[in-house]
Amino acid sequence: MKKSGQYSHKLKQLEKWMDWLETPNKDFGGFPPCPFLAPERKQGKLLIDFYDYTENSLFSQIEEFNKDDNYTTALYLHVNGEWRKQKTKEYEAWITSNLDMIGLGLLKAICFSPWEKVKRNGVRTRVQAPCFITSITTHKSLDDAWKKIVNTKYWNKNR
Repeated sequence: MKKSGQYSHKLKQLEKWMDWLETPNKDFGGFPPCPFLAPERKQGKLLIDFYDYTENSLFSQIEEFNKDDNYTTALYLHVNGEWRKQKTKEYEAWITSNLDMIGLGLLKAICFSPWEKVKRNGVRTRVQAPCFITSITTHKSLDDAWKKIVNTKYWNKNR
């Protein structure tokens, strides 16, 4: 991971947030807010990298991630730009659409912003994120993950 020294404070904040996301929580039926993060981290399947639009293309970084069989999910921490104004749903739809156009339709973007007011089960799960983050994974992984929690108490407050 490049620039890790320059952005070590972001990495520390990311680690703290991911630890929280992996901790069982009564608001999520005793599941962690993100029940699929811990296995990826423990197995070394989570790529963490920085994205700076002044230096490279996010899509070139995603193409490199797609070529690397060592990882199942990538987190790109946006370190340059005014991301507070970015609407995550619009941005992730734009990325996913462009991935389709360049032949990477198997991948999907999910974006996280500490500035958005989105709540899951009454909890602002993204407020501790260190910056705007684009996560890339496969549609299949997301579908498989959904199937594992769809009939559990995970979503009781959101139904």
